[in-house]
Amino acid sequence: MAETEADPIIGQQFGNVVVKGILGRGGMGAVYLGYHPGLDMKVAVKLLPDLFVGRKELVERFLREARLSGKLQHPNIVRTLDVGYQNGVYYLVMEYVEGVDAQRLLSHEGRFSPMRAINIAGFVARALGEAHAQGVIHRDIKPANIMIGRDGKVKVTDFGLARSLQATTALTLSNQVLGTPHYMAPEQIKSMEIDERVDIYALGITLWQFLTGKLPFDGPTPMAVLLAAMNDPLPLPEDIFTKLPRELREAIVAMTAKDPRRRLPNIAAVLAVLKKARDALRTAGLDSTAPVGQAQGAPRASEPAVAPLSENFDATGGEDAIKRALNSAILQRPAEANFTRPLGAAEIAERKRATAPLSPPAPARPTTKPLKPGVRHHTDRGHQ
Repeated sequence: MAETEADPIIGQQFGNVVVKGILGRGGMGAVYLGYHPGLDMKVAVKLLPDLFVGRKELVERFLREARLSGKLQHPNIVRTLDVGYQNGVYYLVMEYVEGVDAQRLLSHEGRFSPMRAINIAGFVARALGEAHAQGVIHRDIKPANIMIGRDGKVKVTDFGLARSLQATTALTLSNQVLGTPHYMAPEQIKSMEIDERVDIYALGITLWQFLTGKLPFDGPTPMAVLLAAMNDPLPLPEDIFTKLPRELREAIVAMTAKDPRRRLPNIAAVLAVLKKARDALRTAGLDSTAPVGQAQGAPRASEPAVAPLSENFDATGGEDAIKRALNSAILQRPAEANFTRPLGAAEIAERKRATAPLSPPAPARPTTKPLKPGVRHHTDRGHQ
């Protein structure tokens, strides 16, 4: 309450929205609760950090991508309602989701039941399918960007924002690699050309995290995380994965292949393998969506109140299209050495140099012979 009372943003108006309170703060800016009197509805207002001021190229990119994300209309995507500049700051007005993000929910539950994990992943895949169809790649799928409403609805947020915002604050290798290290695909780390498969990889890592409560690749520094993600095989802890149906293990492996040519090629394929895994869970009697170790309908006092997930995330396309996606020749191609071989010492050293602070340049060496003392030259103006 003290922070709210001292916050000068409370009570200000951005566009048609009046700010009522603070929802949270982070490296990407502050998020406030707002009220739109014309629509008589609550909204979320994100204010961008001051570091955007004076950075014309970043502002233009943010506005362009925010407007693009505003065109995404899907029940599993947090809608962008307005974007602009007022009172000295850039702001974004979004749909307000009453609930919590999946990262917070995961921290309360430790890890999700397999059915709950696969349901959330399925809804996220539906959102990504709509975005990819519109030419939008999220680039930063992770639990913190997945909202779970109190009605059980799953919504993906920050479409189009990841690249704009993180260009100024996130880890950057050679000024090109953007994203959250733990969820970045190898081709994204290597600054190669990317497509929708980077979102599929990040969703696979997110599903792995839902099931285990941990991250598969970790390290003391962001660089260590990136190197592990490129070189280490995805771990499948026996205490968790041997108890799960083979179809679920295969789905995760297919979504997180390091070579994108061996990864599931599109969201239709992702939805198909997730549906197979969900059916296998039901067959095995693992169909509860309650938190691990907790009976359905018995929420703990310390966890956010969130309704069970009951929607159907099945793909809406024809079965033939899904079969073609699963049996695509993309999945049959051999892995490229460019993705499977580990980095050598020289490459690791080069990446470390790329992220090291720049040292001041050495003074330039003269390219002409010095003039003899006492001899004037026609270019030596001003020196008598």
